[in-house]
Amino acid sequence: MNFFVNKAMGIGNSGVEHAQFYRAKCFDTVQLPYKYIFVELVKNLHEAMEAWSIPDNKVINMWELFVFGKDYIKKGAEKEYEHKEEILLDFTNTHRIKETLTSSGMLIVEHLEKSPSKKKENLLLVSTYRIELFDYKTGKRKVMFEYIDHKHRGRLLSNIHLFDFEGEHRFFRTEVLLQRYFFEYLALQFEGTKNFFIDRGQESESALFNHKPKNTNIIEIIHADHLSDRDVPSAPLWNNYYEYLLTHMAMTDRVVVATELQKQDLLIDFPNETEKIWAIPVGGIRDQKLQHKENGEQSRSLRKFITVSRLASEKHIDTVIKAICEARNQFSDISLDIYGQGGEDSKLRKLIEELDAETYITLKGHSNQIDQVYPQYDAFISGSYSEGFGLTYIEALDAGLPIVTFKARFGALELIKNGINGFLKDFSRTDEEYSKQQLVEGIVQLLESDQQKIIAQTRYSVKEYQDSMIANKWKELVNGL
Repeated sequence: MNFFVNKAMGIGNSGVEHAQFYRAKCFDTVQLPYKYIFVELVKNLHEAMEAWSIPDNKVINMWELFVFGKDYIKKGAEKEYEHKEEILLDFTNTHRIKETLTSSGMLIVEHLEKSPSKKKENLLLVSTYRIELFDYKTGKRKVMFEYIDHKHRGRLLSNIHLFDFEGEHRFFRTEVLLQRYFFEYLALQFEGTKNFFIDRGQESESALFNHKPKNTNIIEIIHADHLSDRDVPSAPLWNNYYEYLLTHMAMTDRVVVATELQKQDLLIDFPNETEKIWAIPVGGIRDQKLQHKENGEQSRSLRKFITVSRLASEKHIDTVIKAICEARNQFSDISLDIYGQGGEDSKLRKLIEELDAETYITLKGHSNQIDQVYPQYDAFISGSYSEGFGLTYIEALDAGLPIVTFKARFGALELIKNGINGFLKDFSRTDEEYSKQQLVEGIVQLLESDQQKIIAQTRYSVKEYQDSMIANKWKELVNGL
C-alpha cells in the first residue's frame, strides 16, 4: 500500500494537494493502490472530498480513525449527518464551548477561554485550550487533548488521550508520539510493503524517521525550492520546510523533486545520492499524438490573460495587476482574470479599484474545474518568484496558452522556453518596480511576437510531460523500492 501523507485538505487547496491529486491519477493509471492520509483535525473534510471527487475509502484521517475504529480504515466514513456548529457560554462569559458535528458523525467539542495577551497589555484573547472528540452515533468520548504554548514552537498538541481504542486507554505526551503510534498501527493493517510518501509535515517526518515500521519505505516529496542560499557551500541555508529532511537524508529511501533542474541542484550538496533523488513532474498534459505545427489550429489574437494562484503575497499578483495596467498603454484591449482565493483578496480588490481597472481586471474566485476554464483565454501570466514545478504552468501549456512569467527556480526555467511557448523575465526581490517593468516587457514581447507560431508549438513544447509517461515513472520508482 502507498500512503500519501499530508496535514489536511480543503475546498481550496495549495499546489501540494493538487500534486497529490495528480499523483493519485497516475497511480490509478498504472494500477498502484494508495490512500490519502491526513493527520490534522479537519472539520469539513468530507465536503472537501466531495468537491474533489475523492471516494470515502481512499482517505484515512488520523482523528477519524481514533474515533470510529478499525473498520474505518477499509470503508472510510460516509456523509451521514448535516454539518452544524453551536457555541455555549458560561454565566461569566469567560469560558465557552464550541460544538461541531461533522458530516461523518464526529462531534468536536472545543473548550475556549479568554486570557490576557502575552504581547499586549489590556488585551484579552480567545483561544482553544482543550478538545474532546466523540462518536456522535454512540455518544462515547474517544479522544481528548490539550494545547500548550511553547516558547519557540508556538501552540502544540499535548497530553493526548485515546479512550477505548482497541480496548485500551492510551496516552501520548506529544503529537509526534501519537503520529508514531498511528503510522505503526496503519502499517499493521495492510499486507506487503508499505510506502509512506510524505508531502508535508515535520511531525510526520519525526514520527517515521527514527521509528520506521517494519516492511516500510519513506519517500519524501519536495514541492518547492529547497534552498534559501548557498553563500557558504559547506553549509547551505535550507528552506525551513525541508531543513529537517535535508539534515536527515540518510533516514529516507527516496527523495522526489518535480524537475530535473532541481534534482541536479540537490546533487550539488548530495553528490552520492544519485539513486535516491528522483525527478518526477507533479503535473502533465493529456495523452494524445502531438505534432509540431507551423500554424495554430485556429487563428486567434492574444488578448485575454489569465492567472491562477492562491491570493498570497508571495505570488506577487499585485505586480501582475500593475503590469497589465501599464501594458494597456500599448495594447488597450488586453484583459486579466484572476482565479483563486486567499488572504490578499481585499487588498487586490482595492488595488484594482485604485487603478480604475475594474472593467478589464476581475477576481473570479475559486474554480474546481480550472481545466475547463483555461481554454476560454489566450495567454497565462504569473508573478511568482519561486515555483518548485508550477502546476498552473503545465495546465496552461496543456490548454495551448503561452506564458509570461519570471525566471523562477525551478519550474519556469524547465517548462518555459523563451520565444517558443512564452517569455521568461528577470526579477528583483528588493525592487518591485524593476520586476513590474520586466513583466510589462514580457507581455509586450508576446503580443508583438509571431503569435500564431507560438500558439502552434505551445503544447508540442512539453510533449515529454504526457500523463502516461509520468505515471510510468511513478511505477518505476515504486517497483524499485
